[in-house]
Amino acid sequence: MTRTLTTTEYAVLGLLAGGEASGYDLARAASRSTGYLWAPSRSQIYKVLPRLVALGYATKRDVAQQGRPDKQLYRITPGGQAGLSSWIQEVEDDPPDGIGVFLLKLLFAWAAPTEAGARQLDAYRALIARRLAEFEELECGLSPDDPVQARIVLRHGIARARATVDWAEEAQRALEPTHSGRSPGPTRR
Repeated sequence: MTRTLTTTEYAVLGLLAGGEASGYDLARAASRSTGYLWAPSRSQIYKVLPRLVALGYATKRDVAQQGRPDKQLYRITPGGQAGLSSWIQEVEDDPPDGIGVFLLKLLFAWAAPTEAGARQLDAYRALIARRLAEFEELECGLSPDDPVQARIVLRHGIARARATVDWAEEAQRALEPTHSGRSPGPTRR
């Protein structure tokens, strides 16, 4: 159980933390929650689940069905919960799997100590602020001879980065009241 999981494996654990579910249930839950951040195919989820079971992060039970193949239901284990919580608490300045990792961790932060979400949000805001400064510096270096399209695209990056920094500050204020207690997890069914 010491192997580092992939982002997809952690995301499936995050979905399982919401309660026992089949692969089909998890794919539906992903489309309603993580789909705009992380959109696995159903086949990816079905490949990940046995690995999580083999590692001791999840359990599986078969449910007999009338007229259809048996269904497998998966549940996160205490070891899986601990692994998920550790992943959520780990803050990277610039995750190798991309900035969407910050938002996945924030989405599942209810499954970790309350300060974990705020730390992810701080790191995400700091990364975007650094990128904003880089974009603004690039803009200052543009010459009048540069194509207008270069300025247009750069202005898009600047506007998007500023909006994200503003959003992160708003989100940080929204999280402040939850620091007094653990926020509840999702209700799936």
